[in-house]
Parts: sequence; C-alpha cells; structure tokens
Amino acid sequence: MKNINYQLSIINLLLLTVTACNPNYDMPGMFNGSSVRADKRFEESMQYNDQAGYAHLTVPEDYRIYVCTDTHVDSTVYNWQTFVKAYKSDPQCPFAIHLGDLVNADNNHEFFFKAAQIAPEGYVAGKDTVFYTVGNHDLYFNQWESYKRFVPTSTYWFDTRTADGKLLDLFICIDSGEGTLGIEPLKWLRNTLETKSKEEYRHITVFTHTHMFKQDDSQGHTSNYSMEETYDITSILTRYHVDMYWSGHDHSREITHFGGVTYIVVDAMEDPVEKPFYMIADMGKTIHYDFVAIKK
Repeated sequence: MKNINYQLSIINLLLLTVTACNPNYDMPGMFNGSSVRADKRFEESMQYNDQAGYAHLTVPEDYRIYVCTDTHVDSTVYNWQTFVKAYKSDPQCPFAIHLGDLVNADNNHEFFFKAAQIAPEGYVAGKDTVFYTVGNHDLYFNQWESYKRFVPTSTYWFDTRTADGKLLDLFICIDSGEGTLGIEPLKWLRNTLETKSKEEYRHITVFTHTHMFKQDDSQGHTSNYSMEETYDITSILTRYHVDMYWSGHDHSREITHFGGVTYIVVDAMEDPVEKPFYMIADMGKTIHYDFVAIKK
C-alpha cells in the first residue's frame, strides 16, 4: 500500500510539473476534475432557468444555423472571428451554436467574448445570439465561475416559432463537460423530452460537447460517457424521436445514424488546426447540413 501511495504521489507531482511548465494544460483537472462538479452546475443552471425562463426565437419557417466547436481560444481568434463574421452576415441565420471548449487556457473567456464583440447574454434574440454548451476545457483550472459570467446556465432548452406563433423546432442543451450527465440531469433530459415532445415540434435537436460513440481517451475522465450512460441517453433520444445530436470534443468529423437519430461530431475550429470547419444546418421540412472550410 505504501508503494502504491508513493507511486500516486510521484504521478501527481509529474502532472503538477507539466501544468506549471505549460499554462494550457490542467493535467490534474483532466484526471480529477477540480471545477464545480456536474450536479452543482446543474443545480445552479436550474436556479437561473427558473428566474430567466426559456427563449422562444421568432424565425421564418426556413432558416439557417451556423454551428462550431472546439475553438480553444488562447492567444489568437482568427477562426472564431471568421465564423462570427460569416453567421452575422448571413440574412438567413438568426442565431448560431457553439458546442463547447470555447477556450484553451486559464482566464480566456473574457478574451473569447470580447474578440467577437458578442454580447455575453446568449439568450436575447438578434444577430448577437449564440447558444453555448460547456466543454471540458471550459471547466479546467476551476473555470466554471468564469464561464457562467458569460453563459449563466449549462443545461437549458429554447425553441423557434414563426411570427404568427407556429411552433417549429426544439433545441436542448445538456452539460457533458465532465464526460457525464449525472443522475438528475439525465432525469431532466427525459422529463423535458417527454413534456416538450407532446407539443408537436417539427424537429428536435440535442446539442452538447461530448460525442456519443467515438472511442477517445485523450481527455482522461471526460473522454466518453460510460457504456451504461450511453445506453440510457441513446434510448431516451430514440424514444422521443429526437432528430439530431450535435457534439464536438473529438476534433474530427463523424456522422452516425443510430436508432433513428443522426449523431454528428463537428470538426474542431481552433486556430492551429490544419483544416478547420464549421457546420451549417438548413432548417426546413427536413434538416440539411453541410460543412464549410475556413480558408487561411
């Protein structure tokens, strides 16, 4: 036992040394998350939602969503600013979605938002509207407090409607920043879908950071859902006829059709990536999606 404790101490010391040498890596946080945990984030998110309510965006019947992920903003923001300019200049796009890992290093959330000149309130309809989900890198270095200054909830839904009140599409954001939802958030997802699916939305999309099927251990305990949780989530999405599940995290595109749901992993968009892409989803009677490369 003493030998095991000694080995663990050496490993922790090495992790702390790597972190000290490179401010972009919270190595201890990768294996033993030190930020506010999922259940507490969920509790705080529900408190905010109860006070602020849920957004209903007025859009035309056919509209377009720009979707990006894994910008990992550190010292440069070229791809992120390019994405923002693109969606803001598209008259068919009323809002955009970011699938998490906004930043890479500590204390960069303010830089991320200022660089794009986006109002921090992600729930006011208009050309500055971006909806976010929290990624594992947004939680490293105890950054939940920093993140929620700009995005005060990590678990929520919003919908789109026409000017005359016709229901169109439902979007549900779940918090998988730790590679898990947890018991209460999973119950919330099930109850929300059970309730909202009765309202006869045209399409239902769930978006989050962690991908569903790819086997990826690059992020320690945040890499994948457990097998049991994967089964639970996919069963719920199929049962309530969810159309799409959008995620990032793995940095490489993958499209999987399973149980009537289309699962899309969107490419990373951080500046150092050789081929950064974002996704455009055209929302109408059907959902058509395509991927756009950012030219350097």
